[in-house]
Amino acid sequence: MSTQKRGINELDITQVYNDNKNSVYRLALTYLHSQTEAEDVCHDVFIKMMEHKNSIFPGKERAWLLTVTANECKNRLKFWKRHANKEICNSLCVKETQSLDILETVMSLSVKERTVIYLYYYEGYTTEEIAGILKITASAVRSRMERARKHLKYKLEGELS
Repeated sequence: MSTQKRGINELDITQVYNDNKNSVYRLALTYLHSQTEAEDVCHDVFIKMMEHKNSIFPGKERAWLLTVTANECKNRLKFWKRHANKEICNSLCVKETQSLDILETVMSLSVKERTVIYLYYYEGYTTEEIAGILKITASAVRSRMERARKHLKYKLEGELS
């Protein structure tokens, strides 16, 4: 009776890093609003991945990384006041000016609201997956999404006037 192999091997680590580094970085930016802090979180998250590589299920690396990233950012926010920094929007990869304006508006939302919006629209996660990543209920995710959409609509309509 053999058990299913867990963990990622040394060759896969580079691939996991290359596939997920941008997502980890952008999620950290949505929380912290600081490039340098987001970079620090990225380094910490990938170091943790190396330390826990044998306990990460193959195929679940991205969810694991984003969960660790969210937790790492929350821990940092407990120690500091939120960093409001305009450099965040310039550092994200957005090609169109209209998309940049929308992204700036998303980044002006509260941490809870912008995190669910980012994970849903920019990373493509379902509400159930977001609930698992953030360790909240799916109904809480949907409530945050609804509030965030209302705030976005109000802010975007204000800009058009």
